[in-house]
Amino acid sequence: MTGFFEKHRKLFFYLIAGIAFITIYAYNLLTPYLSDDYAYLIDVRKAHSLTDLVRQQYGEYLSNSGRIIGQFNVRLSLSIDKQIFNVINSLMFLLLVFLIYANIQKRKKYDSFVLLTILSFLWLFSVEFGQTMLWICGACNYLWGSVIILLFITVYRRLLQQPDRRHAVLVGAGMFLLGVLAGWCNENTSGGGLFLVLLYSLNFWTDRRKEKRKTVYPFMVSGIAGMCCGLLGMVMAPGVRKRSATMSEGDEYTGIVGLLSRAYKVIVNMHELFLVLMIMAVLILVLLSLQGKLKTFARIRTNDTVLFILAFLATSFVLALIPTPANRAFFGAGVFLMIACVQGIVEAREQKELAVQLLTCGLVSALCMILFFTYVENLVDLARIYREENERIALIEAEHGENEDGIVVIPQFREEFRTVYSVAHDSDLTDDKEYWINHFYEIYYDIGNITAIPRDEWDVRYGSRE
Repeated sequence: MTGFFEKHRKLFFYLIAGIAFITIYAYNLLTPYLSDDYAYLIDVRKAHSLTDLVRQQYGEYLSNSGRIIGQFNVRLSLSIDKQIFNVINSLMFLLLVFLIYANIQKRKKYDSFVLLTILSFLWLFSVEFGQTMLWICGACNYLWGSVIILLFITVYRRLLQQPDRRHAVLVGAGMFLLGVLAGWCNENTSGGGLFLVLLYSLNFWTDRRKEKRKTVYPFMVSGIAGMCCGLLGMVMAPGVRKRSATMSEGDEYTGIVGLLSRAYKVIVNMHELFLVLMIMAVLILVLLSLQGKLKTFARIRTNDTVLFILAFLATSFVLALIPTPANRAFFGAGVFLMIACVQGIVEAREQKELAVQLLTCGLVSALCMILFFTYVENLVDLARIYREENERIALIEAEHGENEDGIVVIPQFREEFRTVYSVAHDSDLTDDKEYWINHFYEIYYDIGNITAIPRDEWDVRYGSRE
């Protein structure tokens, strides 16, 4: 059996990649416009050209958010057909998978084991999957942003491995531009990416200095400078200052006490979001230590598992500097931790002890089995949510045509369909017509008032329309 898989290694690798695309595409198909998508849809439909979208984004930069890259991608995505976005977003997910794969050292060529490990980790352990991978406003900021940041890190690491390249000026200019994009994606993830690049640069400088070889190259300076420029452009935006001031108004503590309070909340969030992954990371570090791969400081400082764990910690704890963020802000930190775990598993498997092989293969096999059942169960829930949202839109459009007063009552999503793979229940309409999401629906569908009540109550009042 092993010989058969080895013989057809390339075929199985691309077969898994194809299945990965189909599975995420199905979830994208079953994710309608939700939450803030409607706020941007209202804005985007006022634009008649790309220039108008740029003007809108500049206005948001001044008033609300410094994330020009992510937020402009939101506007572009909402200006095209949703079916086109479904394909693009599925490809971005696959690109994230391959970028993580590219950052795993010591793997085999066409390593299906590593690919399956990455896929199972992303599906099972990603932070708020529905908010960060599928919802348009979230995916453009977190999934797409992480792809850009990881692309920069991947290219930078490849250049460090072969620094003496031709066309140094062109490479340096390209790295500056890519660095600006990577730095302007997401506050804490871009910062974590910059921290990781600095660690790799420091290791490169230290090793080359010992060898009495050239220690600094143009692409290193330009790439890091680009990331710094992008990061500063984002965090210094007028809109960020205004938003931070608004979010800080309810803070009970300020100064050092406030910082410690926010650090405590970060630790609580890390416990809730990453407990399983952190346990894996600790066990992997213990195993690598027992195998003698972390004997000296030189080995520790150059170990990829250790470096990505440090990036995870930096990306998480930097959030203590700002008012308490949503859980999805930890998405990039989770990606770094997943890379650390996958890298550690691959390193541990280098030594062919039966116990290690059994442990790692058994772990990934178990995760794949869990993923199968998780995927099917949540696929059904997404289909139910998609059906109910289409029913609600049909009700709104029908009432819009029949009632002069434009008042419509629709059912809320059934609570039993709630899933982490959808943002639907976290931003559902309420019985308060002044609630923010109700207001967006009213404007978008041109209805005077929209309210929503629990499905059971709606069925009693208005009769089931299934």
